[in-house]
Amino acid sequence: MSLKRVFPRVVFIAIGVLLGALGPARAGSVTVLTPPVGEQAYPIAGDVLADLWEKVTRQRPVVKTWKGDASQNQGQNHDLPEGDLVLIGSDAVHPLVRQLIRQGAIESLGIQYGTDDYRLVCLSHQERRWLIVAGGCGRSTLYAVYDLFRRQAGVEYFWDGDVIPQRDEIGFEELDVLERPHFAYRGLRYFAHRGLHRFQAEHWDLDDWKREIDWCVQKRFNLFMLRTGIDDLFQRAFPDEIPYPPTDAKDPDGVDRSYDDRTSFWALRYRGELRKQVLQYARDRGLLHPEDAGTITHWYSHTPSSFYRSRPDFPVIRDQRTGYSLSTHAIWDIESQVTWDAYWKLTETHIRQFGEPRMFHTIGMAERTFGGDDRDNLQRKLYVYRKTQQKVREHYPDAPLLIASWDFIGWNWNDRDVNRLLSEFDPRKTILLDYTADCARKVTYRDWGVKEHFPWIFGIFHGFARNSDVHEDFEILAPRLAEAAADKLCQGLVLWSEISHNDTFMLEYLGANSWQPSEVELPTAAARYCRTRYAPELAGRMEPLWNGFLDASQLLHWFDNRGEAQAWFGEPQYRLLATSAFLNLAPERLPRLQADLERFRSGLAAAPQVLAGLADIALEREADPLWRRDALDMARTIANRALVAAFTQGALEMEDWRQGQADGAPVRRSAERTRRLMDALADVLALSDDFSMHASLKRLERALPLNEVAPTVNPHSERTLKSNAENGYCRSQHYELVRHVYRTELDAYWEWVLGKIEAGDKTPWKRPAEFAARAKQIADAFYDKPLAAMAPAPQETAALAPALTRLGGVVKELLDRDAEPR
Repeated sequence: MSLKRVFPRVVFIAIGVLLGALGPARAGSVTVLTPPVGEQAYPIAGDVLADLWEKVTRQRPVVKTWKGDASQNQGQNHDLPEGDLVLIGSDAVHPLVRQLIRQGAIESLGIQYGTDDYRLVCLSHQERRWLIVAGGCGRSTLYAVYDLFRRQAGVEYFWDGDVIPQRDEIGFEELDVLERPHFAYRGLRYFAHRGLHRFQAEHWDLDDWKREIDWCVQKRFNLFMLRTGIDDLFQRAFPDEIPYPPTDAKDPDGVDRSYDDRTSFWALRYRGELRKQVLQYARDRGLLHPEDAGTITHWYSHTPSSFYRSRPDFPVIRDQRTGYSLSTHAIWDIESQVTWDAYWKLTETHIRQFGEPRMFHTIGMAERTFGGDDRDNLQRKLYVYRKTQQKVREHYPDAPLLIASWDFIGWNWNDRDVNRLLSEFDPRKTILLDYTADCARKVTYRDWGVKEHFPWIFGIFHGFARNSDVHEDFEILAPRLAEAAADKLCQGLVLWSEISHNDTFMLEYLGANSWQPSEVELPTAAARYCRTRYAPELAGRMEPLWNGFLDASQLLHWFDNRGEAQAWFGEPQYRLLATSAFLNLAPERLPRLQADLERFRSGLAAAPQVLAGLADIALEREADPLWRRDALDMARTIANRALVAAFTQGALEMEDWRQGQADGAPVRRSAERTRRLMDALADVLALSDDFSMHASLKRLERALPLNEVAPTVNPHSERTLKSNAENGYCRSQHYELVRHVYRTELDAYWEWVLGKIEAGDKTPWKRPAEFAARAKQIADAFYDKPLAAMAPAPQETAALAPALTRLGGVVKELLDRDAEPR
């Protein structure tokens, strides 16, 4: 999707370019010549250049494939089109670039061939201009095309749309740019949870994926991983043993009201075809996709029960101590060669039918412990890594193997164990994918002895499936990233989250700093974000709002060790009847709760002004889709933090009442304030389909057939979607849940609290057993009611400003210690 916007900004940029260009080019006087050889990315680059040129100037240059050779006199050949020429590719693939070097028009492109280097250079030669758009490979040639329009036409690229100024001409006179990435690997992961189309990649159809992959290339990423389940890999690997699940009912292995209901929304055969075409589209553009190897069975890559029925004696580990308990999640017996051969069959089937063996990845025996004691557990895990690398090296001796770090931050590993494991790997062929490098409780790459000693990738985990708002503690991230950038063995920067598109600011931070880590500090990053995403006059207004907002967004971070912050990152405000976070008020917790409340007050101090500023802008810019999405994301993040603060304040007031230090009035005010905050959050979420489960469900119907396989939507999909969203792990800012589940649970919570106060019951606050039954009643009602009946009503565009104002008023009241509720 290209979102064209005509702002005063466009005039500003256009004037700057035209004044600096002695001879701007019109499309009619320019011909784009792609090379006759090379990867598929080269002709794609020519088409992309013509597409962008047309979007900017409303004129499309001619694109041709040059068929000639690099003979010395080729420049005089009458086959050359008249006018200026844009040459796509280096001399290694393009004969005309080779000719220009032979004729001395340019001595060298200065790039490292086969890498992500690229050069943009304009030459005046033989009474015409030659614009060379050349990468060290096809992928980086695409980078060069996108960068050309960023530099010369003011185009900016975002996951949710492009900013494309309009102008008559594009200048490139005297253009000369050489770019080289700091990190060899740059990219992100797409995870398997489901709930909302915007945030979960399993909802995306082929057109969605094409836009996403194009955006990855625009951001100069080169690595991505589908962690979205394995689709029909088992059916393809063992076609005579494993049937496809029904297309009109729940998957036989699905677990109701859980993320373990893996019923495919579209027929599983269609998902397999989708996977094939997505990965092919990415390969055509040069993106790397690691092949999973080793013990790959997990909750999102479960073994179909039909596999066990066809092989009743198939060996499976029987003494797992902790972790996933379903038989379909089990890791197969690592002592049996039969299982290793079966695991490898899955890997080689994926390579043959979907992938490409350029890089491998393993999670080991992640998120589980085994055996009789810690030594037994460690020895098994060490053996699995040894065996996995042996299987990979047996077939692909030189392909890089990524070792995922997730298991190392728990599950009975210590720092010495990780260091020992890494000492067993060949550093010439193995890379630690440390996607826990932003962990708050430890500095992983230091603690494990990785920094300056073993090849590694700095990975930002960022958040779990439930953490759909804007967050990241840049006081942790920025100095660590600077440290990584200084380590020559740090080979990459990636985002490896459980959720996609939740935090546009973080995605832009990743895009900028994975290429050159020169904008790691938050003020610089915020200024860049506003400068590139908004028109100039709006950028000046938004930058201080972002700076104030980021104080609130950074209040929470995964594995945060400040006070009770780890509990708050679990978002207990959406799990009130299942958690004791606001009820277990043991004496030792009270100082931490009070300190957290003060920290949240401080972080939210600017929030009322931020929301007021956004409301003012909404009166002018409410129809601007990029700004509007940011405003909603900022508002819902503030609401999230305010709810935690409000419930924490309520908990402290409850204990004050129990200790005889206050009457019940403050508790009643807090109860009412949390109701109004939850309602204000729902009002904000109602303003975009981004947050509607019903809209996400209906969007599945847009998918088109692929290779004659129909995108049949399983009629069980609504139940599966509810199960995948409402379960305790995944609950987040889904409109239907906020309005119809969390709000009702909130009432039940306060009904019990205020009932105790009315009764004068001053026994310690403990989560009552009756909460479980009440939670089930509320959940039952949610599952029984169609999503269509719970979906947000259509909203007027003008509803944004009042919704922001209402939320700002409640937050202001929360921060005013003496305020009475309105």
